[in-house]
Amino acid sequence: RKLTGRLPSPPPSAHRRPPPQMAPGAMQGERAMSKIPCCTCGALVEPNSRGQCVDCIRAEIDLTANIPQSVAIDRCSVCGAFFRNPQWAHMELESPQLLALCLKKTRGLNGYIAEGDESHRLKLIDAGFVWTEPHSKRLKVKVTVRADVVGGIALQQQCVVEYVLRGGQCRECERAAAKQSWSACVQLRQKGVAQARVLHLLEQLILANGAARDAVEIKPVKGGIDFFFGTRQHAERLVQFVSQYAMTRTKRSQQLVTHNEKAGTANVRHTWAVEVAPLCKDDLVLVPRATAASLGLPTRLCVVAKAGRTIQLVHPSTASVALCSADQYWRHPFGAAMSRRAARPFEVLDCELDDAA
Repeated sequence: RKLTGRLPSPPPSAHRRPPPQMAPGAMQGERAMSKIPCCTCGALVEPNSRGQCVDCIRAEIDLTANIPQSVAIDRCSVCGAFFRNPQWAHMELESPQLLALCLKKTRGLNGYIAEGDESHRLKLIDAGFVWTEPHSKRLKVKVTVRADVVGGIALQQQCVVEYVLRGGQCRECERAAAKQSWSACVQLRQKGVAQARVLHLLEQLILANGAARDAVEIKPVKGGIDFFFGTRQHAERLVQFVSQYAMTRTKRSQQLVTHNEKAGTANVRHTWAVEVAPLCKDDLVLVPRATAASLGLPTRLCVVAKAGRTIQLVHPSTASVALCSADQYWRHPFGAAMSRRAARPFEVLDCELDDAA
């Protein structure tokens, strides 16, 4: 039998020739051909507009050229405060606040650096103090800046900036040197008492809460204490603090020291006379008739149980309690008929019930 037909054709993949095997160094040669030699040192680098490697670019570009190497900072030679425009502030050496002041005084940290026709933005990366002698009147800060230059290459450089501390005086020290150190005075008084126990308590509260920490001078006088302040706000703060713990009456006065008509300014001294009620705990008092009637007391003779913002009175026979406010007291003020020093202790041996009661 005669066979007819054609043999089946081989698959298409059978006609394809296998790709030629490349030498192992051929691919590396192609990669090497994509690099160019540095025009300065000859090292192979990726192509860029400068035709230089990173080390040569870093050697030619100075990111710290516009950063000053020496900066002056004003410091008070008396109290040690630093001038932070527009006021003086007390800062510890090598503190974060002082570092922020030094960086703020330094120009060029966040500016631009010119490179031919292009300019690149500087960024402050890190900053820290370098130890110096405390009495050298010098501060040194090491700063690190960074910038993106040609082809997205990031350069980072460091430099040390020296800060010279210029001597001077702050406003408060100038006033103290000119014997015009205070502009507000608070005169705290408690008169008419043999032992000013409320005034002593107020003194302890002022010290514990730091109400007089801004005082320029504190002077003890007969019957009280005088507090001198550099500003009126500090004096008003002390007056409000005292009125929270004691029954007080305040009188304010002003005195003109100097006046400048051309500038329209004046130097005025303010004085607050704060009078504390002359009553202490366990004092025997004779309440005025009008006050006793308004408080509902059966008799005028009472004992002070508590002396604070209000006076707590206790009637000795009925043990009724009455609170006398500041308005009621200063409308008809009264003193102590007998203090605790004049009291005599007694021991109760027996008690009998009164049938009439």
